[in-house]
Amino acid sequence: MEVGQLHYSLRQLRYFVVTAEVLSFTAAAKKLHISQPSISTALADLEASFGVQLFIRHHASGLSLTPAGRDMLGQARNLLKNAEELQSAAREMDRGMSGSIALGCMVSLAPPVMPALISRFIASHSGVTFRTQEAHQDDLLRGLRDGTLDLALTYSLDLTDDIAFTPLVSLPPYVILPKLHRLARARTVSLADLLDEPYVMLDLPHSREYFAALFDAVGTRPVPAFRSSQPEVVRGMVANGLGYSILNFPLKSLKTVDGADFVIKQFKEEATATTLGVAQSRELKPRQVVKRFAEFCDSQIREIHRNG
Repeated sequence: MEVGQLHYSLRQLRYFVVTAEVLSFTAAAKKLHISQPSISTALADLEASFGVQLFIRHHASGLSLTPAGRDMLGQARNLLKNAEELQSAAREMDRGMSGSIALGCMVSLAPPVMPALISRFIASHSGVTFRTQEAHQDDLLRGLRDGTLDLALTYSLDLTDDIAFTPLVSLPPYVILPKLHRLARARTVSLADLLDEPYVMLDLPHSREYFAALFDAVGTRPVPAFRSSQPEVVRGMVANGLGYSILNFPLKSLKTVDGADFVIKQFKEEATATTLGVAQSRELKPRQVVKRFAEFCDSQIREIHRNG
């Protein structure tokens, strides 16, 4: 039977178990601190929903269990025990002692941010587990709205009123160039200097629009020579001389996985920064463990950013 088709309640099962133990409506009502008519009605409804008779009513000598009632009693006790364990587990989760956190992260942020955050949090909260999703902004916001994600680490891009966003750090964009590029020795680089250069675009929703819009200040948006939705591929293409790109999260290493080198340069212009923060649904009340992790992200991401 599917959960949505249940026609009985845990309250009725509790009444059944207590009544089966004392074999008297009067004694059961006294033990449960309810009226005798209430318990009689509840058990009659339970029998009707099950389609079986649970008790034989003896006018002078109380009740006795039917064979079906005896068979149902053990199962009812087990179900009530499981329900109590579920409630205890939920209370423990709300106290932050244990539980699972569904964490989303912008795909471009995941490598430098997410592993360290999870590792450090689990070190002091051993009862917590994580289910992670690396995705672009649209999928992250969808996950927050439908409840599949508890929170997401992302940018302040195209947020709507149903999403609560806690800003953490401001991330100005920078240009990434091959190590031997003609602009690699410059102290800063102008957007105009890049107009005739091949552009390697980080091809993610919202991010691609944000980076392209930086060039509105010089009048012409670049046409990508190469595209990739993977930041590591973008860095690899740049390091291997295929063009420049624009990113905005600080990197500790200026070497790609294939051993090629690249350099990072700040812009001469005051380019519009994005804000990294924690996004959550306003419609979902966060559990205590989720609140604790969100607070942890605040201090840890600032530290990661400072040391980047």
